[in-house]
Amino acid sequence: MRSTFSTWRRALRIAGATLTLLGGCGLPPVPVSKDSERYEFEVGRVSLEANRFLDAQAHFKRFLDLHPGHALADSAQFLLGMAQYKGKSFAEAAVEFSILVREFPRSLLRDDAAYQECLCYVGQMRPPQLDATFALRARTCLQEFQLRYPESPHTADTRERLIEVADRLAEKEHQIGMMWIKRKQWASALVYFEVVLRDTPESRWVPEALLWKARCHELLGQSAEAEATYRRLIADFPGHRAAVEAEHRSSAAEPQTAPEPR
Repeated sequence: MRSTFSTWRRALRIAGATLTLLGGCGLPPVPVSKDSERYEFEVGRVSLEANRFLDAQAHFKRFLDLHPGHALADSAQFLLGMAQYKGKSFAEAAVEFSILVREFPRSLLRDDAAYQECLCYVGQMRPPQLDATFALRARTCLQEFQLRYPESPHTADTRERLIEVADRLAEKEHQIGMMWIKRKQWASALVYFEVVLRDTPESRWVPEALLWKARCHELLGQSAEAEATYRRLIADFPGHRAAVEAEHRSSAAEPQTAPEPR
């Protein structure tokens, strides 16, 4: 992902500004000697760049154990989290990023770490038909990030991620609503379509939720509510497939049966 890649590179640039690298050779090249206090950090950095994530984790952990107060400690903490994140150990990575935010309040990497912690929860989101715990946690994390770091370069990415999370949560509620539609339980289905509209108004499922909310009102004999919902759908989403169907159904005779769910 572009944002993750740029964040990783930013961490390496900050680390590079903190030290003057020595010349070196070999594969992989390590720019300091083995007796340097920076040796474990540099081996971890080289290992991370070579996508040797487990090796990178081991060296960054060793560096932090040996030199907890070093000027590069925050960079090592961040890159440890990145090694775990890139290795898809999202739960472990979230812990490491949270440690940086908590224990290095003046670090230039603090907002990067806070954002990456949110991405760890995004990475653990499950399919819509399964538990939504991590999607909810990702949403909370991203919303808190926006409040705490309004000037962060990750602001635009955060908005995109929030839409991604909203889509996942809305799809889950929509699927439950459609389950009740298939059972002809219109009132129960209506509850879930209204949740989509209330809790995830930015999601791509809003037009479908509006259409099926209107259909539920129709089937419950609530023609005024159905007509108002159809008109809202047509006005807010002109040209959308659901709006086209709403145009056909708006002001139509009261239906006796529901269309087959798509």
